[in-house]
Amino acid sequence: MKVTLATLILVVIVVPATLAQDKPTVPFYGNEKCPVMGKAVNKRWAYEVDGQRIYTCCRKCWKAVKAEPKKHLAKAYPQDKVKTIKVDKCPISGKEIKGDKAVVWQGHKVPVCCDRCAKAFLKEPNKRLALTLNKKLKEAKNKICPIMPEEKVEPDMFILYKGNLINICCDSCVTDAQDDPKKHLKKFQ
Repeated sequence: MKVTLATLILVVIVVPATLAQDKPTVPFYGNEKCPVMGKAVNKRWAYEVDGQRIYTCCRKCWKAVKAEPKKHLAKAYPQDKVKTIKVDKCPISGKEIKGDKAVVWQGHKVPVCCDRCAKAFLKEPNKRLALTLNKKLKEAKNKICPIMPEEKVEPDMFILYKGNLINICCDSCVTDAQDDPKKHLKKFQ
């Protein structure tokens, strides 16, 4: 009985994790708690300041962040909690990193080799951070959206699917890809 129960628990835990890998995902690198009220964030209520998004829980908090963005940016991503990402080489150029040049974005500190690579990182920070944190990811480098083939992709809009980072054109394509990945993403299977 104990073996059967343990097997059942293992199946219940492992099967959903395996199935979840078959759905496209979008990583979230923002603050988990609202800097105003401390509640869980609603990703729809974000205010951007200096290229970084401050996520809040509601419209009222969003307005508070809009009124004092620098104050809430510091609260959303405190300096003493910045995660330094370890890299062997510059995540943009692939060159050796000499010195202490780094990009700090939404609570993550990523070493880079030069100012040019720092600027390149900040043009597509979500994508660059995803590739830096997940070294096994293969970047598709597609210029046309696989879900809406008549549209060009947008910078920093992407999904992760079966080890691929796939560029897309809009948020609607995330939902479409998740609803029917076999139809829209057969090229990346």
